[in-house]
Amino acid sequence: MSIWWSLHLRREAASVPLARRLLLGTMETAGVDPDISHDLSVALSEACANAVEHGGDAATEDYRVTAFINGDTCRIEVTDSGPGFRERTRRPKRPGRSGTPDTAAPPPPMA
Repeated sequence: MSIWWSLHLRREAASVPLARRLLLGTMETAGVDPDISHDLSVALSEACANAVEHGGDAATEDYRVTAFINGDTCRIEVTDSGPGFRERTRRPKRPGRSGTPDTAAPPPPMA
């Protein structure tokens, strides 16, 4: 089953539970595991609350929530007019340490 929807919501606190309920209902209809549905709805609530609080200047009155569910894939987007996040610069990987953070300690010596 494939389900897609998009909402334009006012940047008001009351919009957060509305988006969450719609997502939960959509995931229930699609047969998504209730634990996964709960986790995704909490993440959506946090993203919506962030859009309400930080999603632009006083003249920006709305934000958008889009959800797409297809089989075992769920994509949720929350879009607003806020400044976003600073782009992080990545440090180059050091040879021989692929997949580990640069701050990781080397493994202990073998006995």
